[in-house]
Amino acid sequence: MSTSAGRPRSPVVDQIMASIAQEQRLKKKLSQRVAGSVALFRRRNPDADPHEKARGFIENIDWRLPEDLADLGSTAREFPDLVSSSTSRLLDQSAVFIAAYLSICGYVLGAAGTRWRQRGRPWRKVDVLAGLLQRSMTATNETFALLQRGFPDGAEARMRTVVELAIIAKFIEDNNVEITERYKASHYVEMWRRKEDGHIRGLTDTLSKTIDKQYERTIQRFGSSMSRPYGWASPAFDNRRVTFADISRAYGDLDSDSRFSNASHHVHATHSGTLKSAFADTDSVFLHGPRPLGFFLPACDCLDSIQQCAEAFLRAVMSSRHNVEVVYWAELLHYAMREAQLEIIRAQASIKPEWAIDLMEPLTYLESDDFCP
Repeated sequence: MSTSAGRPRSPVVDQIMASIAQEQRLKKKLSQRVAGSVALFRRRNPDADPHEKARGFIENIDWRLPEDLADLGSTAREFPDLVSSSTSRLLDQSAVFIAAYLSICGYVLGAAGTRWRQRGRPWRKVDVLAGLLQRSMTATNETFALLQRGFPDGAEARMRTVVELAIIAKFIEDNNVEITERYKASHYVEMWRRKEDGHIRGLTDTLSKTIDKQYERTIQRFGSSMSRPYGWASPAFDNRRVTFADISRAYGDLDSDSRFSNASHHVHATHSGTLKSAFADTDSVFLHGPRPLGFFLPACDCLDSIQQCAEAFLRAVMSSRHNVEVVYWAELLHYAMREAQLEIIRAQASIKPEWAIDLMEPLTYLESDDFCP
């Protein structure tokens, strides 16, 4: 089989066309069965309950329906699996550098907890930031798992968590230890609020009393402002009510604000999210599977955000114990991030070559002075 230009068509294209045709045949067979049952229903029992007739239809074909559905599902998976495999190959080289980056993150977390820790000195801020960095590493892994399977919208939604973690990490690192202590204690407030809203499953009387006591101690220690959402952050804002948007505007940057806002469309049930996610072909059939496009922004934004989280952590380590080795590992992390971003740009350039030069220019350099005592 040849194309109109006379060149042989790719075997992959033939495989795709064959799977699509088979899927259409199987859906047509189901459609014909439904149409036949509906026509019989309208002739014989037009006043009957359609739900009962539909359930009767399912019972009549129950002996062969599982096999038909299995055939349909098996065929319907072929095209998405091909798209996912294609996207995974496209991002394969960047995945190597991302794995290296996350491995270095794991190393600095371990070193901070052992070799770099000054014996006997409390590391309250470092310990909290270590937890935020660990969470951002997990969320980054999840983001790229979705991207490699061809689901950029889901990846952007997961990337939003990395952006939020980076903003909170920078806020905690920039403020005094009181904010750190309040942040740690906010867990007790959240648990109490969940209890009050009835959102804790299997809540026992003993656990309920424990949650109440922990909440009361937290309020006694830090004041009534802790009872409000983001109340733990209120001392940095003259003890007024605080929202995440306040923290983001004060301690984030324009890029972080934009990333968080855009990604929110894929988290909440907004019409903007529907318009961004829903694509339709000429027959108005919505496409909901993977696609080898849209990976660039979630990938690069995710790496920028986890790097902000890592830098906040390492600055806190450096301020707690001035060890020049921390600066070296900070530079290594930044280098690994930029190499991963360059590979993502190359993957994007294979789709849109004209983007390559423009995308490489804005890559930032690490300000090493931030880590100097």
